[in-house]
Amino acid sequence: MPGGFPGGSDRSGGGLPPPSPLLEAYHGTWQSLSPMPSPMLWPRGDDELEGLEPLDPPETRHLVPEDRRHRKKKHGHGSSSRHRSTKRVKIYDAEEDARDIYSALTARGEPATGALIDILPYLSEDQMQELRAAYKHLYKMHGRGINVAKHIKLKLPSNSNFAKISHATALGRWESEAHWANYWYQGSSSRRELLIEALMGRPNSEIRAIKAAFRDKRYGDSLTRCMEAELRRDKFRTAVLLALQAGRQDEGEVWSVEERNRDVDALAAAVRRREGGESDILAIVCTRSDAHLREVLRVYERKWQGNFAREVLRKSNNLVGEITAHILNGVINRPARDAMLLHHALLDIMETHNNGSSGATPRSSSLFSSSAAAPPLSATTAPPVSSAERQHRHELLISRLVRLHWDRSHMRRVRVAYREKYGALLEEDVEDATRGDFRAFCLGLVEG
Repeated sequence: MPGGFPGGSDRSGGGLPPPSPLLEAYHGTWQSLSPMPSPMLWPRGDDELEGLEPLDPPETRHLVPEDRRHRKKKHGHGSSSRHRSTKRVKIYDAEEDARDIYSALTARGEPATGALIDILPYLSEDQMQELRAAYKHLYKMHGRGINVAKHIKLKLPSNSNFAKISHATALGRWESEAHWANYWYQGSSSRRELLIEALMGRPNSEIRAIKAAFRDKRYGDSLTRCMEAELRRDKFRTAVLLALQAGRQDEGEVWSVEERNRDVDALAAAVRRREGGESDILAIVCTRSDAHLREVLRVYERKWQGNFAREVLRKSNNLVGEITAHILNGVINRPARDAMLLHHALLDIMETHNNGSSGATPRSSSLFSSSAAAPPLSATTAPPVSSAERQHRHELLISRLVRLHWDRSHMRRVRVAYREKYGALLEEDVEDATRGDFRAFCLGLVEG
Protein backbone atom coordinates (compact mmCIF):
# COMPACT_ATOMS: atom_id res chain seq x y z
CA MET A 1 0.00 0.00 0.00
CA PRO A 2 1.19 3.60 -0.48
CA GLY A 3 1.86 4.04 3.22
CA GLY A 4 4.03 0.98 3.52
CA PHE A 5 7.67 1.14 4.46
CA PRO A 6 10.51 -0.03 2.23
CA GLY A 7 10.97 -3.76 2.17
CA GLY A 8 7.25 -4.46 2.26
CA SER A 9 6.83 -4.09 6.02
CA ASP A 10 3.79 -2.31 7.32
CA ARG A 11 4.24 -0.60 10.69
CA SER A 12 0.67 0.64 10.89
CA GLY A 13 -0.64 -2.52 12.53
CA GLY A 14 -2.78 -3.93 9.74
CA GLY A 15 -3.10 -0.82 7.62
CA LEU A 16 -5.56 2.02 7.53
CA PRO A 17 -9.28 1.35 7.13
CA PRO A 18 -10.77 1.61 3.65
CA PRO A 19 -11.68 5.08 2.44
CA SER A 20 -15.11 6.15 3.57
CA PRO A 21 -17.27 9.13 2.64
CA LEU A 22 -18.64 9.10 6.19
CA LEU A 23 -15.69 10.90 7.79
CA GLU A 24 -17.27 13.90 9.46
CA ALA A 25 -16.93 17.38 8.02
CA TYR A 26 -14.73 19.47 10.27
CA HIS A 27 -14.01 23.18 10.01
CA GLY A 28 -10.87 23.52 12.07
CA THR A 29 -7.87 25.81 12.31
CA TRP A 30 -6.45 25.26 8.85
CA GLN A 31 -9.79 25.38 7.06
CA SER A 32 -10.35 28.78 8.67
CA LEU A 33 -6.97 30.09 7.48
CA SER A 34 -7.61 31.00 3.87
CA PRO A 35 -5.73 31.28 1.61
CA MET A 36 -3.22 28.65 2.67
CA PRO A 37 -0.67 30.35 4.93
CA SER A 38 2.79 31.29 3.80
CA PRO A 39 4.75 28.33 5.21
CA MET A 40 3.43 26.33 2.29
CA LEU A 41 4.64 28.91 -0.22
CA TRP A 42 7.86 28.02 -1.95
CA PRO A 43 10.80 30.43 -1.83
CA ARG A 44 11.32 32.99 -4.51
CA GLY A 45 14.26 32.34 -6.79
CA ASP A 46 15.34 30.98 -10.13
CA ASP A 47 16.43 27.51 -8.99
CA GLU A 48 13.32 25.76 -10.33
CA LEU A 49 12.27 24.88 -6.80
CA GLU A 50 15.48 22.96 -6.19
CA GLY A 51 15.78 24.46 -2.70
CA LEU A 52 13.18 24.92 -0.02
CA GLU A 53 12.73 27.93 2.20
CA PRO A 54 14.92 27.33 5.27
CA LEU A 55 13.14 25.59 8.12
CA ASP A 56 14.22 28.37 10.46
CA PRO A 57 14.38 32.11 9.72
CA PRO A 58 17.87 33.65 9.54
CA GLU A 59 19.55 33.54 12.93
CA THR A 60 20.96 37.02 12.42
CA ARG A 61 17.57 38.64 12.96
CA HIS A 62 16.35 38.74 16.54
CA LEU A 63 13.15 40.14 17.95
CA VAL A 64 14.02 42.20 21.02
CA PRO A 65 11.13 44.46 22.07
CA GLU A 66 12.23 47.85 23.32
CA ASP A 67 9.53 47.99 25.98
CA ARG A 68 10.24 44.61 27.51
CA ARG A 69 8.54 44.49 30.87
CA HIS A 70 10.60 44.40 34.06
CA ARG A 71 8.90 42.18 36.57
CA LYS A 72 10.27 40.23 39.51
CA LYS A 73 12.15 37.15 38.32
CA LYS A 74 13.91 35.08 40.94
CA HIS A 75 16.78 32.60 40.82
CA GLY A 76 17.97 33.75 37.42
CA HIS A 77 14.57 33.61 35.69
CA GLY A 78 14.77 35.84 32.66
CA SER A 79 18.39 36.76 33.30
CA SER A 80 20.66 37.51 30.38
CA SER A 81 22.35 34.71 28.48
CA ARG A 82 25.71 36.25 29.36
CA HIS A 83 24.91 36.01 33.06
CA ARG A 84 23.75 32.41 32.75
CA SER A 85 26.79 31.35 30.76
CA THR A 86 29.19 32.47 33.51
CA LYS A 87 27.58 30.20 36.12
CA ARG A 88 28.21 26.56 35.44
CA VAL A 89 27.14 25.34 38.87
CA LYS A 90 23.58 24.47 39.76
CA ILE A 91 22.03 27.70 40.99
CA TYR A 92 18.32 26.96 40.79
CA ASP A 93 16.75 26.70 44.24
CA ALA A 94 13.68 24.54 43.69
CA GLU A 95 12.84 24.38 47.40
CA GLU A 96 12.60 28.17 47.70
CA ASP A 97 10.24 28.32 44.73
CA ALA A 98 8.22 25.43 46.17
CA ARG A 99 7.83 27.30 49.46
CA ASP A 100 6.77 30.49 47.69
CA ILE A 101 4.13 28.66 45.63
CA TYR A 102 2.81 26.75 48.64
CA SER A 103 2.53 29.97 50.63
CA ALA A 104 0.68 31.61 47.76
CA LEU A 105 -1.77 28.73 47.36
CA THR A 106 -2.49 28.42 51.08
CA ALA A 107 -2.79 32.13 51.82
CA ARG A 108 -5.89 33.32 53.66
CA GLY A 109 -8.68 34.24 51.33
CA GLU A 110 -7.99 33.93 47.64
CA PRO A 111 -4.65 32.41 46.59
CA ALA A 112 -1.93 34.94 45.79
CA THR A 113 -1.22 34.66 42.07
CA GLY A 114 1.97 36.70 42.00
CA ALA A 115 4.27 33.82 42.92
CA LEU A 116 2.85 31.64 40.13
CA ILE A 117 3.34 34.43 37.60
CA ASP A 118 6.89 35.16 38.80
CA ILE A 119 8.04 31.54 38.83
CA LEU A 120 6.27 29.09 36.54
CA PRO A 121 6.63 30.72 33.08
CA TYR A 122 10.41 31.06 33.44
CA LEU A 123 11.38 27.51 34.39
CA SER A 124 12.97 25.10 31.97
CA GLU A 125 11.64 21.55 31.78
CA ASP A 126 14.46 20.30 34.03
CA GLN A 127 13.79 23.06 36.56
CA MET A 128 10.07 22.28 36.51
CA GLN A 129 10.76 18.66 37.36
CA GLU A 130 13.05 19.79 40.18
CA LEU A 131 10.28 22.03 41.48
CA ARG A 132 7.73 19.21 41.33
CA ALA A 133 10.10 16.89 43.23
CA ALA A 134 10.87 19.56 45.86
CA TYR A 135 7.18 20.27 46.36
CA LYS A 136 6.44 16.60 46.99
CA HIS A 137 9.40 16.38 49.37
CA LEU A 138 8.41 19.43 51.40
CA TYR A 139 4.64 19.09 51.53
CA LYS A 140 2.72 15.91 52.20
CA MET A 141 -0.83 14.84 52.82
CA HIS A 142 -1.57 11.51 54.48
CA GLY A 143 2.08 10.65 54.10
CA ARG A 144 2.18 11.25 50.36
CA GLY A 145 3.89 14.14 48.60
CA ILE A 146 1.63 16.81 47.12
CA ASN A 147 1.66 17.21 43.35
CA VAL A 148 2.11 20.94 42.69
CA ALA A 149 0.05 20.86 39.48
CA LYS A 150 -2.84 19.17 41.27
CA HIS A 151 -2.52 21.62 44.17
CA ILE A 152 -2.81 24.53 41.73
CA LYS A 153 -5.86 22.95 40.11
CA LEU A 154 -7.44 22.40 43.54
CA LYS A 155 -6.82 25.88 44.91
CA LEU A 156 -7.56 28.08 41.88
CA PRO A 157 -11.04 28.55 40.36
CA SER A 158 -11.45 25.63 37.95
CA ASN A 159 -13.11 27.69 35.22
CA SER A 160 -10.49 30.46 35.11
CA ASN A 161 -8.01 30.71 32.27
CA PHE A 162 -5.30 31.61 34.77
CA ALA A 163 -5.87 28.33 36.60
CA LYS A 164 -5.72 26.37 33.35
CA ILE A 165 -2.49 27.93 32.13
CA SER A 166 -0.81 27.64 35.55
CA HIS A 167 -1.85 23.99 35.85
CA ALA A 168 -0.76 23.09 32.31
CA THR A 169 2.65 24.72 32.80
CA ALA A 170 3.19 23.02 36.17
CA LEU A 171 2.57 19.64 34.55
CA GLY A 172 5.84 19.96 32.67
CA ARG A 173 6.62 19.56 28.99
CA TRP A 174 5.44 16.02 28.30
CA GLU A 175 2.69 15.57 30.86
CA SER A 176 1.07 18.77 29.58
CA GLU A 177 0.91 17.26 26.08
CA ALA A 178 -0.60 14.07 27.51
CA HIS A 179 -3.07 16.31 29.34
CA TRP A 180 -4.24 17.99 26.12
CA ALA A 181 -4.46 14.66 24.31
CA ASN A 182 -6.70 13.38 27.10
CA TYR A 183 -8.58 16.66 27.60
CA TRP A 184 -10.13 17.41 24.21
CA TYR A 185 -13.11 15.05 24.49
CA GLN A 186 -13.98 16.08 28.06
CA GLY A 187 -15.27 19.53 27.08
CA SER A 188 -18.57 20.24 25.43
CA SER A 189 -17.06 21.39 22.14
CA SER A 190 -14.96 18.24 21.46
CA ARG A 191 -12.60 20.18 19.26
CA ARG A 192 -9.85 18.02 17.81
CA GLU A 193 -7.10 20.64 17.41
CA LEU A 194 -5.97 20.04 20.99
CA LEU A 195 -5.33 16.38 20.16
CA ILE A 196 -3.89 16.98 16.69
CA GLU A 197 -1.36 19.56 17.88
CA ALA A 198 -0.35 17.49 20.89
CA LEU A 199 0.50 14.34 18.91
CA MET A 200 0.68 14.69 15.14
CA GLY A 201 3.95 15.19 13.28
CA ARG A 202 6.17 14.65 16.32
CA PRO A 203 9.45 12.71 16.42
CA ASN A 204 9.26 9.20 17.86
CA SER A 205 11.21 10.20 20.98
CA GLU A 206 8.64 12.88 21.84
CA ILE A 207 5.72 10.49 21.32
CA ARG A 208 7.36 8.00 23.68
CA ALA A 209 7.91 10.76 26.28
CA ILE A 210 4.26 11.86 26.06
CA LYS A 211 3.02 8.29 26.42
CA ALA A 212 5.28 7.73 29.43
CA ALA A 213 3.92 10.89 31.10
CA PHE A 214 0.25 10.01 30.58
CA ARG A 215 -1.69 9.43 33.78
CA ASP A 216 -5.28 8.19 33.86
CA LYS A 217 -6.15 5.18 36.00
CA ARG A 218 -9.28 4.51 33.95
CA TYR A 219 -7.01 3.42 31.11
CA GLY A 220 -4.15 1.93 33.12
CA ASP A 221 -2.05 5.05 32.42
CA SER A 222 -2.03 4.07 28.74
CA LEU A 223 -2.65 6.87 26.24
CA THR A 224 -3.12 4.32 23.48
CA ARG A 225 -5.89 2.58 25.42
CA CYS A 226 -7.47 5.97 26.10
CA MET A 227 -7.55 6.88 22.41
CA GLU A 228 -8.84 3.43 21.45
CA ALA A 229 -11.72 3.90 23.87
CA GLU A 230 -12.56 7.57 23.29
CA LEU A 231 -12.22 7.91 19.51
CA ARG A 232 -14.84 6.45 17.27
CA ARG A 233 -13.67 4.02 14.62
CA ASP A 234 -12.74 6.12 11.61
CA LYS A 235 -9.68 7.32 9.76
CA PHE A 236 -8.94 10.00 12.33
CA ARG A 237 -8.73 7.40 15.08
CA THR A 238 -6.45 5.25 12.95
CA ALA A 239 -4.15 8.21 12.24
CA VAL A 240 -3.87 9.01 15.97
CA LEU A 241 -3.11 5.39 16.85
CA LEU A 242 -0.56 5.31 14.04
CA ALA A 243 1.20 8.32 15.58
CA LEU A 244 1.17 6.68 19.01
CA GLN A 245 3.04 3.68 17.65
CA ALA A 246 6.11 5.95 17.42
CA GLY A 247 7.10 4.22 14.19
CA ARG A 248 7.72 7.31 12.11
CA GLN A 249 10.69 7.32 9.76
CA ASP A 250 13.71 8.72 11.61
CA GLU A 251 15.19 11.97 10.32
CA GLY A 252 18.52 10.28 9.70
CA GLU A 253 16.93 7.47 7.69
CA VAL A 254 17.26 8.36 3.99
CA TRP A 255 15.13 6.54 1.47
CA SER A 256 15.94 6.09 -2.19
CA VAL A 257 14.81 8.35 -5.03
CA GLU A 258 12.55 5.56 -6.25
CA GLU A 259 10.79 5.36 -2.89
CA ARG A 260 10.40 9.13 -2.80
CA ASN A 261 8.92 9.15 -6.31
CA ARG A 262 6.49 6.38 -5.38
CA ASP A 263 5.21 8.56 -2.53
CA VAL A 264 4.83 11.52 -4.90
CA ASP A 265 2.83 9.45 -7.38
CA ALA A 266 0.72 7.86 -4.62
CA LEU A 267 -0.20 11.26 -3.19
CA ALA A 268 -1.04 12.60 -6.65
CA ALA A 269 -3.29 9.63 -7.35
CA ALA A 270 -4.97 9.83 -3.93
CA VAL A 271 -5.75 13.54 -4.08
CA ARG A 272 -7.21 13.19 -7.58
CA ARG A 273 -9.56 10.33 -6.79
CA ARG A 274 -13.19 11.31 -6.91
CA GLU A 275 -13.92 9.30 -3.77
CA GLY A 276 -11.56 7.98 -1.12
CA GLY A 277 -7.81 8.34 -1.18
CA GLU A 278 -7.64 9.90 2.28
CA SER A 279 -6.31 6.74 3.92
CA ASP A 280 -3.42 6.64 1.47
CA ILE A 281 -2.61 10.29 2.19
CA LEU A 282 -2.58 9.75 5.95
CA ALA A 283 -0.48 6.59 5.65
CA ILE A 284 2.28 8.61 3.96
CA VAL A 285 2.05 11.94 5.77
CA CYS A 286 1.85 10.41 9.26
CA THR A 287 4.75 7.96 8.87
CA ARG A 288 7.40 9.81 6.85
CA SER A 289 10.11 12.02 8.28
CA ASP A 290 10.15 15.79 7.86
CA ALA A 291 13.15 15.56 5.54
CA HIS A 292 11.48 12.95 3.35
CA LEU A 293 8.19 14.85 3.19
CA ARG A 294 10.05 18.04 2.33
CA GLU A 295 11.56 16.30 -0.68
CA VAL A 296 8.22 14.77 -1.63
CA LEU A 297 6.53 18.18 -1.60
CA ARG A 298 9.31 19.75 -3.62
CA VAL A 299 9.14 17.05 -6.29
CA TYR A 300 5.32 17.08 -6.25
CA GLU A 301 5.18 20.81 -6.94
CA ARG A 302 7.71 20.55 -9.74
CA LYS A 303 6.03 17.55 -11.35
CA TRP A 304 2.37 18.46 -10.91
CA GLN A 305 2.59 22.27 -10.76
CA GLY A 306 0.46 22.34 -7.67
CA ASN A 307 0.57 22.78 -3.90
CA PHE A 308 -0.28 19.44 -2.35
CA ALA A 309 -1.42 20.85 1.01
CA ARG A 310 -3.88 23.21 -0.66
CA GLU A 311 -5.18 20.38 -2.82
CA VAL A 312 -5.75 18.17 0.22
CA LEU A 313 -7.72 20.91 1.98
CA ARG A 314 -9.89 21.34 -1.11
CA LYS A 315 -10.50 17.61 -1.29
CA SER A 316 -10.91 16.93 2.42
CA ASN A 317 -12.79 19.57 4.37
CA ASN A 318 -12.51 17.36 7.42
CA LEU A 319 -10.07 15.98 9.95
CA VAL A 320 -7.87 14.43 7.26
CA GLY A 321 -7.27 17.89 5.80
CA GLU A 322 -6.65 19.28 9.29
CA ILE A 323 -4.04 16.64 10.16
CA THR A 324 -2.31 16.88 6.79
CA ALA A 325 -2.12 20.68 6.81
CA HIS A 326 -0.77 20.74 10.37
CA ILE A 327 1.99 18.24 9.64
CA LEU A 328 3.00 19.64 6.25
CA ASN A 329 3.09 23.26 7.36
CA GLY A 330 5.43 22.17 10.13
CA VAL A 331 7.56 20.24 7.66
CA ILE A 332 8.17 23.31 5.51
CA ASN A 333 8.53 26.03 8.15
CA ARG A 334 7.77 25.16 11.75
CA PRO A 335 8.37 28.65 13.22
CA ALA A 336 6.03 30.24 10.67
CA ARG A 337 3.39 27.54 11.23
CA ASP A 338 3.49 28.07 14.99
CA ALA A 339 3.35 31.85 14.56
CA MET A 340 0.17 31.41 12.55
CA LEU A 341 -1.33 29.11 15.16
CA LEU A 342 -0.72 31.75 17.82
CA HIS A 343 -2.17 34.50 15.64
CA HIS A 344 -5.21 32.34 14.92
CA ALA A 345 -5.85 31.81 18.63
CA LEU A 346 -5.31 35.47 19.52
CA LEU A 347 -7.59 36.55 16.68
CA ASP A 348 -10.35 34.27 17.93
CA ILE A 349 -10.00 35.56 21.48
CA MET A 350 -10.10 39.17 20.32
CA GLU A 351 -13.22 38.38 18.33
CA THR A 352 -14.76 36.94 21.47
CA HIS A 353 -13.96 40.12 23.42
CA ASN A 354 -15.46 42.29 20.67
CA ASN A 355 -18.54 40.14 20.42
CA GLY A 356 -19.37 39.60 24.04
CA SER A 357 -17.47 42.04 26.21
CA SER A 358 -16.94 45.70 26.64
CA GLY A 359 -13.52 47.21 27.02
CA ALA A 360 -11.08 49.72 25.73
CA THR A 361 -10.04 49.51 22.12
CA PRO A 362 -6.46 48.23 21.99
CA ARG A 363 -3.62 50.16 20.44
CA SER A 364 -2.28 49.34 17.01
CA SER A 365 -2.27 45.57 16.60
CA SER A 366 -2.03 42.97 13.85
CA LEU A 367 -5.27 41.58 15.25
CA PHE A 368 -7.06 44.60 13.78
CA SER A 369 -4.90 45.08 10.69
CA SER A 370 -6.39 44.52 7.26
CA SER A 371 -2.97 43.36 6.12
CA ALA A 372 -3.10 40.27 8.34
CA ALA A 373 -3.53 37.01 6.50
CA ALA A 374 -6.83 36.24 8.22
CA PRO A 375 -8.53 39.52 9.24
CA PRO A 376 -10.90 39.30 12.16
CA LEU A 377 -14.64 39.55 11.93
CA SER A 378 -15.91 42.85 13.17
CA ALA A 379 -18.08 43.08 16.22
CA THR A 380 -21.09 43.82 14.02
CA THR A 381 -20.69 40.79 11.74
CA ALA A 382 -19.38 38.11 14.12
CA PRO A 383 -21.96 35.49 15.15
CA PRO A 384 -22.69 35.01 18.85
CA VAL A 385 -20.00 33.06 20.68
CA SER A 386 -21.12 30.40 23.16
CA SER A 387 -19.42 29.97 26.51
CA ALA A 388 -18.10 26.58 25.38
CA GLU A 389 -16.59 28.09 22.24
CA ARG A 390 -15.11 30.97 24.24
CA GLN A 391 -13.52 28.43 26.59
CA HIS A 392 -12.13 26.43 23.67
CA ARG A 393 -10.53 29.49 22.09
CA HIS A 394 -8.64 30.26 25.29
CA GLU A 395 -7.61 26.63 25.63
CA LEU A 396 -6.08 26.70 22.16
CA LEU A 397 -3.99 29.74 23.10
CA ILE A 398 -2.99 28.15 26.42
CA SER A 399 -1.92 24.87 24.84
CA ARG A 400 0.05 26.61 22.07
CA LEU A 401 1.89 29.04 24.35
CA VAL A 402 2.77 26.39 26.92
CA ARG A 403 3.98 24.03 24.18
CA LEU A 404 6.21 26.62 22.54
CA HIS A 405 7.75 28.11 25.66
CA TRP A 406 9.64 24.93 26.58
CA ASP A 407 11.96 25.43 23.60
CA ARG A 408 13.27 28.97 24.02
CA SER A 409 15.31 29.02 20.82
CA HIS A 410 12.26 27.92 18.86
CA MET A 411 10.10 30.52 20.61
CA ARG A 412 12.56 33.21 19.51
CA ARG A 413 12.23 32.01 15.92
CA VAL A 414 8.45 32.01 16.25
CA ARG A 415 8.54 35.62 17.44
CA VAL A 416 10.69 36.58 14.45
CA ALA A 417 8.31 34.79 12.08
CA TYR A 418 5.32 36.47 13.74
CA ARG A 419 6.78 39.93 13.31
CA GLU A 420 7.76 39.25 9.69
CA LYS A 421 4.31 37.91 8.78
CA TYR A 422 2.03 40.23 10.74
CA GLY A 423 4.18 43.33 11.25
CA ALA A 424 3.61 43.27 15.01
CA LEU A 425 5.29 42.00 18.15
CA LEU A 426 3.81 38.78 19.45
CA GLU A 427 3.94 40.03 23.03
CA GLU A 428 1.99 43.18 22.10
CA ASP A 429 -0.76 41.14 20.44
CA VAL A 430 -0.88 38.86 23.47
CA GLU A 431 -1.24 41.93 25.67
CA ASP A 432 -4.08 43.25 23.51
CA ALA A 433 -6.02 39.97 23.48
CA THR A 434 -5.71 38.92 27.13
CA ARG A 435 -6.44 40.40 30.52
CA GLY A 436 -5.41 40.43 34.16
CA ASP A 437 -3.27 37.69 35.70
CA PHE A 438 -3.85 35.53 32.64
CA ARG A 439 -2.22 38.24 30.52
CA ALA A 440 0.79 38.46 32.84
CA PHE A 441 1.31 34.70 32.74
CA CYS A 442 1.00 34.57 28.94
CA LEU A 443 3.55 37.35 28.57
CA GLY A 444 5.91 35.45 30.84
CA LEU A 445 5.66 32.39 28.57
CA VAL A 446 6.37 34.51 25.49
CA GLU A 447 9.22 36.56 26.90
CA GLY A 448 10.78 33.90 29.10
